[in-house]
Amino acid sequence: MAPIPTSAELAAYYAHDYRAGGRYGSDRADIKRFPHDNLLYLNRGESVAAFLKLHLNRRASGTGLRVLDVGAGFGHILHALAQQYPRSERFAVETSPPCVEHLHSLGVTVFTVPAAELLPTLKNKFDLIVLSHVLEHLPDPFGTLALLRRCLVPGGVLFVEVPNVPLDALTGYPEHAWYPRTDEPHLTFLSRESLRHALEADGWTVSFCDTVGPEYRLVSWLRFHTPRLRPLVLGFVPNRLKAFLRRQRFTESLRVREREPSFYQYGGPRIWLRTVATPSE
Repeated sequence: MAPIPTSAELAAYYAHDYRAGGRYGSDRADIKRFPHDNLLYLNRGESVAAFLKLHLNRRASGTGLRVLDVGAGFGHILHALAQQYPRSERFAVETSPPCVEHLHSLGVTVFTVPAAELLPTLKNKFDLIVLSHVLEHLPDPFGTLALLRRCLVPGGVLFVEVPNVPLDALTGYPEHAWYPRTDEPHLTFLSRESLRHALEADGWTVSFCDTVGPEYRLVSWLRFHTPRLRPLVLGFVPNRLKAFLRRQRFTESLRVREREPSFYQYGGPRIWLRTVATPSE
């Protein structure tokens, strides 16, 4: 994106505006029902934890894992990792007040300053660093990755997940209910090839990089540019009424399932990219 917003503009946006009005799950954060308060985040967290169990080395997986989640949101990934690694120490970088409050209730240590300011000051290192749908929001994504590389123990793992924007998404019109159009403030757009190349050029060894999640399909120009009816209608519905409607049987077909199989499926025109990398020797 050009021009890139300033660091101050981005910090203010994410602290106060990003989740305002119930956007991106802030109306569904409920410690009494967590982690089932948001089934999309639940499925992502559990699928990421299952995926990472295959990629973490034996030393890290057999001891108390130190995890840093940059842009942790409401903590669904950290919660799922704690189920896999009960002795883990969990840390988060997060500035959104409702998320910070929720993370504290989960026992997560939260840093509330931007990653670019925080990372050079950290003295302890981590076995695993998570960036789930964060890299595309950063004004200097690969400058941040260079800082993160210094924060990993030898053999430590970096996990990255971002929207998948392949070449056919630039020449066609990909469509899925969860596929971002222009409603999220993404600053960098990545394909499988460009993400792998950028990581390798930045000093990382990529052990896995593939698409994951629901498949998108290409639609007509008219359909792509027609406003989505569902978000438009929901924008006029009070949050309490939304919560009530989500619990009704007749809305079940519109909801994410308790276990969404597509979060565990890889390859093809899927809407996200999931990547594991380690610092190159």
